Amino acid sequence: MRYIHFNLLKNKELKKNIIFSVIIIFGACSSKLDDSQSIMSTMKQWKQAVLSENPREIAKFYSNNFFSEEIGGKEQVAEFWKIVINAGMIDGIEINLNTSQVDFNGDVAEFLIFNDGGEIEMGFILTKENKTWLISGTLSESHENYEDDYLSEYGDECIQIDGLYRCWDIHIPDKLDNKYPLVLDLHGWGDTVEDQKRISGFESLADSFGFLVVWPYGLARSWNSGEECCPPASDDQIDDVNFLRKLIKSVSSQYNIDSNRIYFTGLSNGCAMAQRMAVEASDIVSSVACIALHLLVPETQNYSPVSVMTLFGTKDDLYYPSDLPGALENLKKWKEINNCEGDPKETWRSSDHFTLTYENCDNETQVSLVTINEGGHVLYQGVQTDINTSKMAWDFMKRFTK
Repeated sequence: MRYIHFNLLKNKELKKNIIFSVIIIFGACSSKLDDSQSIMSTMKQWKQAVLSENPREIAKFYSNNFFSEEIGGKEQVAEFWKIVINAGMIDGIEINLNTSQVDFNGDVAEFLIFNDGGEIEMGFILTKENKTWLISGTLSESHENYEDDYLSEYGDECIQIDGLYRCWDIHIPDKLDNKYPLVLDLHGWGDTVEDQKRISGFESLADSFGFLVVWPYGLARSWNSGEECCPPASDDQIDDVNFLRKLIKSVSSQYNIDSNRIYFTGLSNGCAMAQRMAVEASDIVSSVACIALHLLVPETQNYSPVSVMTLFGTKDDLYYPSDLPGALENLKKWKEINNCEGDPKETWRSSDHFTLTYENCDNETQVSLVTINEGGHVLYQGVQTDINTSKMAWDFMKRFTK
């Protein structure tokens, strides 16, 4: 997974138009040579800790002053790497220190690691503290010229929109009924399709329950799910609703899709995009069940009620109101949109985990919020919860048809 260090959830696209260097740039003076050797020693030990999949050991090579806007402070480092390890992503990281580059500015250095294709795999800021170089930050990323990455086909299937290829991966189970559902599983901000496949488990669910699943690619790993999220798609006002409509049309023309059973799921930015589809493409979306973000756009004039479930962990900051509404506020918003009556009922409980549901809504729809106690943002089984949240999402969605 490229740029994994920046954030499992919120990484962007690093600028690729750089001169690809495969040699550590040593300073002319002996002190810079010593510093280069010290940095390389730190990074070799850090690499060994990463490959041994030991989050606490990895965190030892981070400064107490470490901060990344995407990851947080030193106290979040071990948890971040725990997520990466639990999601099985270590095998996808290339850490080739022979193809690295370091640039100094006094007691601060920028350290870049390149993959075999000459692209930046990771970028760090290191500072010299008591003669030891420690990781104190991550390098900022740029979205410049990301369109150049989409001038040729990628993934399993593609269509062209406004001169760019918009593509997706697809999984077709061996055994399917004459007509079968379609599930679109949307990755989070900065994540790849491969990341989403690995952590969501919808490929296995498709095999077990007989539906076709696709994983669309957001431009620069982002979806325009509303003004607040997420760049560059939101900044550039990419029409992802149009893309996903055309994807459904293309897939439906090739496969025997039941047009009354088209479902959306996804993580974070992908969850907000799934809810945007429920609002702005309610004519084709049968139901949505997604993880860890809210609806970020208003109801549309032609909206027809769609059943929606969101799933949140209590250790996820987005569960609580801040700059964005919290999970309960989002539930109430969907109550208003679907014109639900009465109070929510507790429709599921297991220990401290529970579901609140508005059952009496227009068009026989329902609106639910699943709360997983101590669950995190990446709320998939084996990552930040023991609960099979993807199975819960499928069990909810499959109950509803157009």
